[in-house]
Amino acid sequence: MEEGRNLFSYHWYGKLKNKIIISIYLVLFPVLILSTVLFYYQNYRTIMKEDTQLYKRFTQSVCDDIDYLQKDVVDIFTYFTVNADINQVLLETKEELQNNSLFWTKMTPLSFLQDILAIKNQIKTLILYPENGARPYYLSRDMSVHNMDLSIIQELPIYTEVNQAPGDIVWHRVNKDEEGLFYKNTSDKIIACKELYDLSKVKRLGFLAVGTEASSYTSICESMLQQPNEGIVIINNQGEEFARAGEVNDSVMEVVRNNEFVNSNTEATQLHLQSGKYYIFLSKSSQTGMVVRYLSPVVNWEEKERKGLYLPVLLALALLLCAWPLSTLVSKVLTRQTSNLSDSMEKFRNGDFNQTVKITSQDEIGQLALSFNQMVADIRSLINKNYVMVLKEKEIELDALQAQINPHFLYNVLDSFYWRIIGTGNDELGEDVLALSKLFRLLLNQGNNDIEVKKEIELIESYLKIQKMRFSRRLSFEIDVAEDILDIKISKLMIQPFVENAIVHGLEKSGEGGLVRVTGRREDNYLVFTIEDNGIGMNQEEADRILMAQEEKRYSDVRVGHYAIRNIKERLALRYGDKFILEIHSEVKQGTLVKISMPLD
Repeated sequence: MEEGRNLFSYHWYGKLKNKIIISIYLVLFPVLILSTVLFYYQNYRTIMKEDTQLYKRFTQSVCDDIDYLQKDVVDIFTYFTVNADINQVLLETKEELQNNSLFWTKMTPLSFLQDILAIKNQIKTLILYPENGARPYYLSRDMSVHNMDLSIIQELPIYTEVNQAPGDIVWHRVNKDEEGLFYKNTSDKIIACKELYDLSKVKRLGFLAVGTEASSYTSICESMLQQPNEGIVIINNQGEEFARAGEVNDSVMEVVRNNEFVNSNTEATQLHLQSGKYYIFLSKSSQTGMVVRYLSPVVNWEEKERKGLYLPVLLALALLLCAWPLSTLVSKVLTRQTSNLSDSMEKFRNGDFNQTVKITSQDEIGQLALSFNQMVADIRSLINKNYVMVLKEKEIELDALQAQINPHFLYNVLDSFYWRIIGTGNDELGEDVLALSKLFRLLLNQGNNDIEVKKEIELIESYLKIQKMRFSRRLSFEIDVAEDILDIKISKLMIQPFVENAIVHGLEKSGEGGLVRVTGRREDNYLVFTIEDNGIGMNQEEADRILMAQEEKRYSDVRVGHYAIRNIKERLALRYGDKFILEIHSEVKQGTLVKISMPLD
């Protein structure tokens, strides 16, 4: 019979209504799909344009920082080129300088240059080889040792390259322990070299080499990386690598070093390799010729594109959800007559035997409604004659059972126990029974959720008296609450669970009992309660984790008395919003302090 009623309801109400709703959605769905695709396409173009400009700025920023770093080196070369005293020493003969072993210090301002270099931490070495055969001027700040023999230096490829570019600065990377310019090189360096000429730019006066820490270049690149799988490479016009940071694939690096790719002026390009796809952005220094390449995997961009799809999809889903009430309203209007009959039959099935359907037509629906009304009348008459009598008997039995467990019945029984125990002279046990009776009265509180502070304190005091009986008098407590807050109402059981926690988790586990102190004060516009014990305590990290149980699922079962901390925080949030403060401070073997601050307004 139950299955037959469900089938009837499905055919006359659910099926027709669903057909109408589905028809509306069949019209709406293609429109939403097309709108989502167009929205996504526009969003995709915006993301690509904005991110391309952003990465171009990142690349240019690295290039600007490298220029700024190399500007210090260029300034040093300029200083050596234009300083008359240094040029005079370089023009002197070796014999004229042999009589003055301190000619660099006495005849030139290089001591001043040393002071300047002291604040430029990235510059580690400087050496000037005079062409007149005089002793080179040498400065090292990282224990590196230069090769002091100019004849050996003149055989190096870097010296030949400098001679082929007269007056220009040539940059090269020299790795740690690499010989040539150095006997001993303690770190990777970027070396800048240049020939110094006289004012007529005809006679070579010396060969100057300045070494900068390569890690300074790497740090600049690392500070600009946006994703762990991206990379930045700094190379020169010949494809020599100066520095890199991040994740740089070897196959990508091989292409980046290619001369044709190095000399390309395209600011951004997409590189397809067997190892993956990359967007590569270029920025080239007009001063030193350094080339900065920012390598960004295409998968990162595809991830942003997928995220860009979320918004149009969510909008489409929102529209579909918003269309539900409208389609329901339309279907309800179209199926109103059958809906009235179906609703009445559903209520009748759930036990409402006073249902009748208003007959508004003489068609098949009207005939069905007439039959339903007659059926309801017949069944109601049958129930009145037979079932109501049985039901009344069951209700009388239920009322008697409820009277036995009525809370007032429980209070009266506990009060009777109290007076009987007092009559026997066992006042101490009588007080414990009385405390239990008060505890039950205050816990139920006639179903009220709010309670005055003084009643909450009375509840806590009764609870502590009962616990004191359990602990064989090893438990002591102190309650200090200001009188001016006793009549203020707060949520019931907002403080007592923390008192219970202090005993169960703080004192009971110690096996020695202890002290529980409860205080309450008005501070500014807050009610401030503290619950403190001298039990086993815990470390503060564990206390913080317990306090954050609402955010961390694995701590959501941490309990204070009969209430999870999450439950108490939710009750505080529902009543006070974000204006309450709940703190837990604890120390191992020293105890725990809970502080609750509730706004008065």
